[in-house]
Amino acid sequence: MSARLELTLTRNDVGEHAVTADVDQVLLLGYTGRDRAAVVKHIEELRELGVAAPPRVPMIYAVSPALLTTTERIEVDSSRTAGEAEIYVVQTPAGVCVGVGSDHTDREQERIDVAHSKGLCQKVLSREVWLYADVAAQWDQLELRAWATVDGQRHLYQQGALAELASVPALLEEVERAGYQTPERTLLFGGTLSLISGFAYAERFEAELHDPHTGRGLRCGYDVIAVD
Repeated sequence: MSARLELTLTRNDVGEHAVTADVDQVLLLGYTGRDRAAVVKHIEELRELGVAAPPRVPMIYAVSPALLTTTERIEVDSSRTAGEAEIYVVQTPAGVCVGVGSDHTDREQERIDVAHSKGLCQKVLSREVWLYADVAAQWDQLELRAWATVDGQRHLYQQGALAELASVPALLEEVERAGYQTPERTLLFGGTLSLISGFAYAERFEAELHDPHTGRGLRCGYDVIAVD
């Protein structure tokens, strides 16, 4: 199964225009922190939920492109699901583009089978993207952050610079090392940051990739509707 994403490419010098991305393969990379202590912290956060430590670090999970969405509302089968702010990388006719997304995951199922849990929730993407070439030079200074709204109260959920996570070239190397083919029609999620104060099963989740040099930002936000 494949998916076609209708995206908006924005550039400082030429404004914005529509681009498409055809995706046949979605790979979620986890535990991609450059700081080993931060990776261990995230593994411990998951262990507290009953999630076993991964067999390898980084870890790669493949999910269906049908899970990709740019909508602002998703339905889930459990009230115990949570988002994670991540960058995503995808090829378009204009070149390699980056956006911000959320690897929304069923935390109850994650305790039983992590790979299976990854395929149970939609993966929300920003509709707006940047050319990777436009931001590669300042990549490590870009800031990733997220907010969760619980019982009507919005709070900062994750925050950090991309210097904390593997670079795009390093992500591609890990994918190839693991034996995956990375054709043009592949979308990669780049891993997430440690949580500020533990998991939140929120009714709304928002993520942002911010460029402090230009003040520009990419955003995605969505309501979570539990139908269990």
